[in-house]
Amino acid sequence: MPKMLILRGNSGPNYPDESGKPHNYDKGALHEQSAVEYARRKGFQGIVLDISGDPDRSPGKTRATSPQTLLALTTLAGDDSITGLYGFSGGGYNVWWILRALDHKVLSRLKLVVVLGAPDRPPSEYEARNFGADWELVYRKDPPQGHMFGPERLLLETPASPR
Repeated sequence: MPKMLILRGNSGPNYPDESGKPHNYDKGALHEQSAVEYARRKGFQGIVLDISGDPDRSPGKTRATSPQTLLALTTLAGDDSITGLYGFSGGGYNVWWILRALDHKVLSRLKLVVVLGAPDRPPSEYEARNFGADWELVYRKDPPQGHMFGPERLLLETPASPR
């Protein structure tokens, strides 16, 4: 089964969990169950990268050197079965940097790229044609329920696949 690499958002306290209660997401904010179920419904095994999407805050650094970005690049290069990429919040911001750093071999095997809650760049900047590739792009800003509920909203829009 193809895999989808799922990137968490930034770490921090007081982001709402699935029930709306404040939670400390020290490994990066994400309603993981919804993200993994979305991957399953799209035909992927969801693999959550266990590192926050926090940027590299060193002077002069960008998200290109974020620990999550660097780990995602290594993971994508090392596993040919990963054909989907899903970034939420800080992870969504990192997707832009990841796509720009990938070689053509990895870019060409991507079939689905998901960016949720990372509106600093327009969806056109994530389109496959910019990279000489061919993937489906799913790009969503925050839903009315709030930032943390982007994964649930996307899941609600995605029908369960017939068995």
